Amino acid sequence: MSKVAIIELGTNQIKLSLVRIEENKYFEIEKEYAEFVGIDNHLVDSGLIKTVKIKECITILQMYKQIALANHVDKFYCVASANLTKAKNYISFIEEVNADLDMEFKLLTQEEEINSLYTAVVNTLDINKGLIVSISTASTRIINYCRRVVLSSVTIPVGAANFTTVEDFRKELLAAGDTFKQIDHEVPIIGSDEIFTSFARLSRKKAKYPLDSDHNYNATKENFQEILTFLQGLDVEKGAKLKGISANGIGYIMNGMQIGLAIMDFVGLSNIIINRSARNAGLAYHLTMVDDERPVNDVCLNSVETVIWANGLDWEQAKYRYFLASTLYSQLKVLHKLPRVFTRILKVATLLYDLGHTINQLAFNKITYYAILNANLYGLSHKEIVMAAFVASCRNWDDFMLAEWVKYKDLMNEDDLVAVRKLAIIAAMADTMNMRHQQVIKDISCDVLGDSVIVKLITDTDMKKSKVDVDAAKTEIFCLRKMAKEFTRIYKKNIEIL
Repeated sequence: MSKVAIIELGTNQIKLSLVRIEENKYFEIEKEYAEFVGIDNHLVDSGLIKTVKIKECITILQMYKQIALANHVDKFYCVASANLTKAKNYISFIEEVNADLDMEFKLLTQEEEINSLYTAVVNTLDINKGLIVSISTASTRIINYCRRVVLSSVTIPVGAANFTTVEDFRKELLAAGDTFKQIDHEVPIIGSDEIFTSFARLSRKKAKYPLDSDHNYNATKENFQEILTFLQGLDVEKGAKLKGISANGIGYIMNGMQIGLAIMDFVGLSNIIINRSARNAGLAYHLTMVDDERPVNDVCLNSVETVIWANGLDWEQAKYRYFLASTLYSQLKVLHKLPRVFTRILKVATLLYDLGHTINQLAFNKITYYAILNANLYGLSHKEIVMAAFVASCRNWDDFMLAEWVKYKDLMNEDDLVAVRKLAIIAAMADTMNMRHQQVIKDISCDVLGDSVIVKLITDTDMKKSKVDVDAAKTEIFCLRKMAKEFTRIYKKNIEIL
């Protein structure tokens, strides 16, 4: 395992990401720091980065270097945004930065920036095809992909800082975006970077959305227009900032949103999905997967495995618990009658069942609930994340956090509550079946007979083998029988465990 400091020198901000890496497996961005520098604002007149701005950037970079060294990084990976080439003195600027910091900043090409953004999206959103839109200070990038293959991409040299009018941007879009006119109208806009995350935060506040998560937040073009109209109606200076929303001013956000709406009008798309994973996630992925940079096969499972690795959980025990839960779920299908989509919720809940143990070994139920809600789980809808958190934390009905459930009344319904209870007892039983962590149970067989369910725990399928321990699961059976009353309350069947 190694720790890498990724430093991004951009025209709007300078960013430091401290990343823990397990080569060819996982990475975790442990800390992020960002400082606004606004280089674009100094290029309007002369096209030069002024000396005072260069010194300011170097001072910030020196501080970031000290922070990284204090966190015992093994390697620095430093990149400079392609937008810097708009400055006439960008070469001397980068050379001065390299000399003062004794580091080597690589100037990214437009293609490399597009690739980093695309990589961040496809590895954190389980969306088969989409139109990625990223609006930065001085450019707008549009990437059309399908089945994890980039079909076309374009960079338009207009961003939120150098935006003039919608008409002027439409002319730029028309000249560069003919390939996007034929796009399937069912494809969503995948909004990336500051403009779309700022919109998401405002939209969630307006709607009193219960989950504080930007990533995979779903909205519509109408929502987007509504928030823009709200901002345009504010009687404040355009440079004023919205606390907790963005480090950029209101005028910057409005400019970017007008660009976003112009793109939606041009391509005829109205569904929006927010991507929180920025370029640093794409860069970190490339640094991690040195031997194979293909997108992950299962976005959800990869994120769960990453959480398990990052928190030092026992992967083998987590897999075994899920094996027991999925087997029990399959055997009880005739009773729970839940659609297949719920298997993913059960999978996440059982694999992360011990997440709260990393904080408190005894009172871990509520901690697990909050940990799952705040973990970097990808490939799941917000509703699925919330349900997984409840399933993992509700060991019995007395543990159920009804006050928390009420918060999500606009996301959930009565059927979802019933599903959570059914899945929660299955997860709790699976955990109890391996309470000694000895993995003695090899299979489960369930027989539904009238008003009763007989659950047989198979500890050795070769009954001809000598010295079979018929009491191998005695402890587990004893504890499982204590859950019989809860099972009956949920499934309306008596249960016998053998």
